[in-house]
Amino acid sequence: MDASPAIVIEPRGSLPAEMAAGELGDARLNARRDRLIEALERHPDVSFPEACGGDSAAEGLYRFLRNPRVSLDTVIAPHLAATRARCQALGEVLVIHDTTEMSFAGEHPRTGLSQQSARRQGFWVHAALAVSAEGLRAPLGLLALHPFVRTRRAPGIAAQQARFLDPAKESRRWADGVAAVRARLDPATTALHLMDREGDSYELLALLIRQGDRFVVRLRHERCVEADDGALAKLSAALPRTAPLGERDVVLSPRRVGNRSPAARQLHPARAGRTATLRFAAQRVTLQRPAALKPSHAASLAVHVVYGWEVDPPPGEVPVEWRLVTTEPIDTVDQVRQVIDAYRTRWLIEEYFKALKTGCAYEQRQLESLDTLLVALGLLAPIAWQLLLVRHLAHDHAKTPATVVFTPRRVQVLRASSAGTTLPALPTVQHALLAIARLGGHLRQNGPPGWLVLTRGMQTLITMEAGWAAAQHAQRCDQS
Repeated sequence: MDASPAIVIEPRGSLPAEMAAGELGDARLNARRDRLIEALERHPDVSFPEACGGDSAAEGLYRFLRNPRVSLDTVIAPHLAATRARCQALGEVLVIHDTTEMSFAGEHPRTGLSQQSARRQGFWVHAALAVSAEGLRAPLGLLALHPFVRTRRAPGIAAQQARFLDPAKESRRWADGVAAVRARLDPATTALHLMDREGDSYELLALLIRQGDRFVVRLRHERCVEADDGALAKLSAALPRTAPLGERDVVLSPRRVGNRSPAARQLHPARAGRTATLRFAAQRVTLQRPAALKPSHAASLAVHVVYGWEVDPPPGEVPVEWRLVTTEPIDTVDQVRQVIDAYRTRWLIEEYFKALKTGCAYEQRQLESLDTLLVALGLLAPIAWQLLLVRHLAHDHAKTPATVVFTPRRVQVLRASSAGTTLPALPTVQHALLAIARLGGHLRQNGPPGWLVLTRGMQTLITMEAGWAAAQHAQRCDQS
């Protein structure tokens, strides 16, 4: 469906106002949260004491984080509710699901965290990010955020066996995420769920089909399918390559080795960023139940598979191959393109995690327990969404009016700054973003601004706005 940028974004107002709509059960806690959101919005990437601006305010923050009446769920609840309202205004949305690892350095044990290596501890977060389904693809906010830790398996039990024996195995979190989204969204709002290869579970696909959920999931496993003559075959052999329906350019983000496990590096090998051209085809198939599953699961699933393969990959690069299983129709070329385009949107959640980890420096937080880290996550997660929204619109929808994302006063302050001297009368989001990046020290010859420089520029702008508001208030008092 089509929607103007204002319809997608405007219902939110400012982020502090959005978060202030939540109720923590105590007026003092509400006031403390509001002050913290304002401080962290100004300085999301610095330490908590620096962001608070003094020892007394920092001690108040730590008391807030340790308060037993405060939790991730209570802090982030108003953002989830506001996301629901933004989705309801559109009627149809994409919901991107993914899991990320939160890793914290240090040899000193932190209560409640999993030991990831000799010098790193952490936990994992499964998130559901709502995105507008029309061409703008605007990030609308989070609909679910579920943290979890991994427990050590008993000696002599293989990892695969441990996952199979665990009644709360991690693969079920994908189904839990869909259930949380379904419960949160207004019944009149329809969602198309997007998942990468970690969501490839026959049990999950069967459950989603049984519940009537729409989805596009990238397949990881070599599935067994039933051919037209009733014979069984491997999925790769059943997919058509000889008669492609068309091509699509797909932007592939760079991947670094980092601290990822060997298994993760094998599944997602390091690569340079590039634009890949995919040819695509589509076919109806019937997936067969894996032999390892119990007969209580559906014996087969009738689904659609959209197959995309890279044309002329660069020398030395692994060619991209997408096998997307979906409930969406594939009767026309346009419908198949819509499936491809929906899955192309999945990269936004990766950018969201970068905004949280880099733009908000979440993994640098020196907190000593899982509980306090989760409350901090509730404070920073909405700020990361706001950073993602600005960067996405400036990058992919440069002509969107700046007032869609920024309040008129913030645009006015930006125009008055030295960085905003070139702002036109009706600035776009891209004009505003480049001016903000200049406030953060960005040089045009360095290419598009990254998360750090954007975050620093936003800090400066918000601080300038606070001074501007104080000056206007003082002037009104003098004239009264």
